[in-house]
Amino acid sequence: MKEKTLKTSAHVISLLLTIGCIIFAVLSVSLLAGIIIIVGTLLFAPDMLLAAWEPAVKAGQSFSFGQCVFFFICCLGVFTCIFLALYHAKKIFGCIGKGNSPFTVKTGIQIRKIALYILLSAILCSLSVFHLIDFLSFCLCALFALILFCISLIFDYGCKLQQEVDETL
Repeated sequence: MKEKTLKTSAHVISLLLTIGCIIFAVLSVSLLAGIIIIVGTLLFAPDMLLAAWEPAVKAGQSFSFGQCVFFFICCLGVFTCIFLALYHAKKIFGCIGKGNSPFTVKTGIQIRKIALYILLSAILCSLSVFHLIDFLSFCLCALFALILFCISLIFDYGCKLQQEVDETL
């Protein structure tokens, strides 16, 4: 009974993670298209961009064009990191939903990748012109990434122990 509940729960979580992946993939592609359009406008029709930028400067816009593009690139990086973290989590829960053991070398690697994407997204948020997260939030993200990294090492150790047990049998 517990195994069936675990499979069902893992399947539901996998579906929710798939929805999250789709949302962040659409956001990433849309933002990339927007960056390409904005930069392309500057390259191919600078008069049109200046005509649009001038009212913003008069209204109190204090950031340069380059700073705004850098902000959008940071946001694209954050969205991509979130997408990749959700994708790897989906793979873990998809494996559990199929009835496979989560205690594999692949799971440890996927958890390490999730930790890396969390840390990278925190770095990108702190680099942004608008400082999307403060120092305390950055520290919490870094601590969470460190905890996930440690959990991945525990998974690796458990896999090695399981392999030793299997070899002795």
